[in-house]
Amino acid sequence: MLVKADQQVEKDKCLTDETTLKAKLEPFWYLVTPDENQRLMRDYMKEVDFQTYFTVASFVASALGRACIDRRVSCGPGEPTTEAVFSALNSDSYCHVKFPDDKASELRNCLDGENKRKANLAGYWAAVRPETRSYCLQFFQSGKFTPFQVLSGCVARDVGDQCLKQTRLCRP
Repeated sequence: MLVKADQQVEKDKCLTDETTLKAKLEPFWYLVTPDENQRLMRDYMKEVDFQTYFTVASFVASALGRACIDRRVSCGPGEPTTEAVFSALNSDSYCHVKFPDDKASELRNCLDGENKRKANLAGYWAAVRPETRSYCLQFFQSGKFTPFQVLSGCVARDVGDQCLKQTRLCRP
């Protein structure tokens, strides 16, 4: 148990951290979808406890990361990765199963969309933490969404965290 003076020091530190995090999140808050924004405001931003901004930071980071990967925000993606595992990934089998030859235009749209997602993600992949890459790759062929759509969503939070921690230059 902390003595009264130590409690106040910890409280002040927490409030300072929250104020700093609030300033980092504000420029990117608009990237959170309206529905998600409403949910965050309802469920988290009315907390009486401390660490409100710490709680919502992961949601803003994910939205920011998705915006970086989709090129809606300038995030300095870096050089495209040459990592063999990433280069070998493709969505052809997914698209061909989902859209057989009789749906040629949908097949073409699927392949084009996945190629664009892969190209957008390539500049970020090398800077993503190895444990995040391993985690994300297990969902690559999940089936419900296109493979690079899944991979982009999984990588987004890591990219957004880099922006918020200012280890990656990101501008709204």
